[in-house]
Amino acid sequence: MSSPAIPDLVTVVGSAYFQPIADLVESLTRRDAPNLYASGTSQRENGYAASISVLLVAVLESYTARLRFVRNSEFAAAAMNTPDLLEKYFPDLPNKSELVEVFLLRNLLLHNHIWHLDVSDVEAQGAPTLATPKELGFHTNKHYEDVVDVSRRKTKTLELNAMPTSVDRGDAQKVFRVVWNTLSFMGAKNYSHTPLAGRTVRYEGKFRQFEELIEELDRTASPDAG
Repeated sequence: MSSPAIPDLVTVVGSAYFQPIADLVESLTRRDAPNLYASGTSQRENGYAASISVLLVAVLESYTARLRFVRNSEFAAAAMNTPDLLEKYFPDLPNKSELVEVFLLRNLLLHNHIWHLDVSDVEAQGAPTLATPKELGFHTNKHYEDVVDVSRRKTKTLELNAMPTSVDRGDAQKVFRVVWNTLSFMGAKNYSHTPLAGRTVRYEGKFRQFEELIEELDRTASPDAG
């Protein structure tokens, strides 16, 4: 009996997320970006943008898990978060601060960090904060106070919305760009470690490269988006 051409398999989800994300982007961009409100964006906009953002981070984590597998002899990586781990593997990683903000966004979406707002007179005073997630007892990560401008409810570098119900396509587009730039950087370092194959997706009835959808989100983002 002949030996199989490929004797072992490393199970990585990675590119399996590409088409589902493309489907979400297509559904989101069928409608124009809604108006921005002091208390958040529309439920439809928010749900699609949050889903896209969370899945994009899952893509990066999946490829990082593969990298950790192939480089597992270098150091103990089990307790390290993804931005710290990537910086350890790549001391010249160019966007560590952006990755910290993207992963913060993912965490606050998954754990629904709640803000308590005063919406008694939105037209006159907006929606001032009555209590922040930290004041309400939510566990925020070690970078929270360093990267979030609490008064604006946005991160300091990428200006991602720190209030989950405000996350919109502008945030998703920024997450997409940071994630793809990171994956491209990893692939350029060693393609066999980060093989970005299978990038063709179907979008609006045509075949496109996955990373081209960044511009689709950018094209349809609200002009007021940070």
